[in-house]
Amino acid sequence: MRKKIILGVLCFVLVILGVGLFSTKSDKISKNVYVKNINIGKLTKDEAKEKLSSEYKMEPFNFKYKDDEWKISPETIDVSYDLSKTVQNAYDVNRKGNIIVNVFESLKSMLGVKTHINIAIDFNEDKLVKELEKISKEINIEVKNATLKITGGEIEVVQEESGLELDIEASKTNFIKNLENTNFDEELIVAKIEPEVNSDDLEGIDTLLASYSTVASPGDANRSENLRLATERTSDILLMPGQEFSYNNYTGERTKENGYKDAHVISGGEVTFGTGGGVCQVSSTIFNSVLYAGLDIVTRINHSIPSTYVGLGRDATVNDSGIDFVFKNNYENPVFIKNYYNNGKITCQIFGVESDKKDIEISTTVNATIEYSTIKQVDTNLSEGATKALESGRKGYSVTTYRIFYDKDGNEIKKETVCQSHYPSKNAVIAVGSNKSNSNNNSNNQNPSENNPGQGENNNNGESSDKNNSETPTPGDTTPPASGEVQTPQI
Repeated sequence: MRKKIILGVLCFVLVILGVGLFSTKSDKISKNVYVKNINIGKLTKDEAKEKLSSEYKMEPFNFKYKDDEWKISPETIDVSYDLSKTVQNAYDVNRKGNIIVNVFESLKSMLGVKTHINIAIDFNEDKLVKELEKISKEINIEVKNATLKITGGEIEVVQEESGLELDIEASKTNFIKNLENTNFDEELIVAKIEPEVNSDDLEGIDTLLASYSTVASPGDANRSENLRLATERTSDILLMPGQEFSYNNYTGERTKENGYKDAHVISGGEVTFGTGGGVCQVSSTIFNSVLYAGLDIVTRINHSIPSTYVGLGRDATVNDSGIDFVFKNNYENPVFIKNYYNNGKITCQIFGVESDKKDIEISTTVNATIEYSTIKQVDTNLSEGATKALESGRKGYSVTTYRIFYDKDGNEIKKETVCQSHYPSKNAVIAVGSNKSNSNNNSNNQNPSENNPGQGENNNNGESSDKNNSETPTPGDTTPPASGEVQTPQI
């Protein structure tokens, strides 16, 4: 009896396997295979394709958002149903796996289990994205943070505004899903963008904590544009308690793609041309305003050459290679940075709560002046004894910058070291003639000269200091800068 049962089971398994194997060798699609709600089981590939073609017909797409609609033809984005690929996927249901899997899939279909195949879709993704970007220009609304409006010393809070942004990636995914379901009405996915700064965040800001200005050299349009961009991109910024300000994060990489132009920059201790030349004047202006506001300096590095728009120890250089200017709001209340660029004049103002306003003086001490040497090079084209300047020399300086706090009666509370600055010297190079035949012709002799390091040369013999300049500029203001400002910068 036991042997009969075992034999019966084996016969049943062999029959099932035989049926399964037979079905995999058939030229027809397995039973109970569906594309959406269309049964293409037990059909040849040609029959299945013909059946699907009558159901899956392309129509124009109707992209919608609220009451607005945008029509896009299938040809515009190269969209089509790939019926050949769809039918092949259906045909492979019980043919792609190993023999056990194939037989199992065949048996499932024979027992009435449905297998669903997605319709294959072909479209040009780049063209679809391009069309969605066109639509986004009509939908998108720029989010606006709350800000401060300064008029004649009056501080007014300007309300924030929420924004809208077409979610192109989500809308693309929705498009594919609808297309698979032969739905040509496309509901666009639009996200509401909430402002990062609300009017409540600005409540209580009622006082100008500090202001500082520098004046740019006239005549360099590229440098002026870089100054304008950097000033604008570092303005209208709210710093909450403990929050840090990174100059590089706000200005972005100084590339032509970001709007910056070629102008004079300092690189490796030399003045040359580079993209974004001038942005260090903006960082230096902000640095000085931050000093007077009493905010904490996190990262600051001086130039390799003394600046012409601020004194020694008062500059802050930046670059795209990692040198940044960073400061922190060390108060328990928010502060607000407001910058202006008017006719070559850069002004950084920092607003906060009246109780945080400090009486501050900035002092610098030149600890050492490093003289330069003169290097002589023999020139056989010059007359013997004649000299010609090839490179100017430049003195170097070691400088300490201090910040001094006073109480309301003018008594010193504390004096803190803000930073140390080192400006290396640069040797002069002269050519010395050795041509004896021209020894009587010395009309072209030139003496080596020393570069003027700007404002810093006026401070190289001791200490200098100034109090906080808290002026408020008005649009179009072209008046000379107040105390602490330097005119006609070159680098």
